[in-house]
Amino acid sequence: MSQPYSPIDPAFKDALEELIAQKAYVRIQYFSDIREFLTRNALLKELHKAPDGEYLHLATGEEIRLDRIVRIGDRPAPGYDEDYFKCDVP
Repeated sequence: MSQPYSPIDPAFKDALEELIAQKAYVRIQYFSDIREFLTRNALLKELHKAPDGEYLHLATGEEIRLDRIVRIGDRPAPGYDEDYFKCDVP
């Protein structure tokens, strides 16, 4: 069962829109519908709204729900910080 959509920080959405305007090819890390942690390198195409949330459309044809993005490029999404990406190995 899908989680309800949680609106994202407007500043992060603005950053996504800026990357789309630049036709940026970036690394995107996100969680899939079944909570797989995935990484893609792709050209960002557009943002669009659907009944179940807002999505980032990639040139590959994939769509990523905005509240599932963990990091785009070197910028962590709201709710994630650099500590989230540190390795647990001492």
